[in-house]
Amino acid sequence: QVIAYSRHRYRILGETLDVAVGNCIDRLARLLQVSHALAAVPFQATPGLTPPLFPQIPNAPSPGYNAVTPKLLESGEATPEDLCFSLQETAFAMLAEVTERALALTRARHLLLVGGVAC
Repeated sequence: QVIAYSRHRYRILGETLDVAVGNCIDRLARLLQVSHALAAVPFQATPGLTPPLFPQIPNAPSPGYNAVTPKLLESGEATPEDLCFSLQETAFAMLAEVTERALALTRARHLLLVGGVAC
C-alpha cells in the first residue's frame, strides 16, 4: 500500500489488486527455480528484450502475473529472461507512478519506504 498520514488520519493512495510486489517476485523466482528472488529476478532480466508482457493497470503492480506467467513459459511465448524483464519493468514502473502521484497529491517533500521490498 501507499499511504499518507495527515491530520491524525491515514489515507490509502494506492494498493495492489492481486498480491504484493515482493510476493509476486518470489513466486516468479520459485517458478523459474532460482534462489534469492529479489536478487535473481532483476539479475536475469536482460535489457533490450521484448517489450513488457504485462499491461500496466493503475494501483495494481501485480495483476494476474501469477496466473499468466506459467502459461507464457509453458507455451514458449516467453523465456525466463522475458518474464523477469517484464515483471521488473512493469511492476517498478507502476510503483514509481503511484509514488509520484502520491507525492504530488500530498505535496510531500519527503518519502519513507518501508516493507519487505523496500528494505
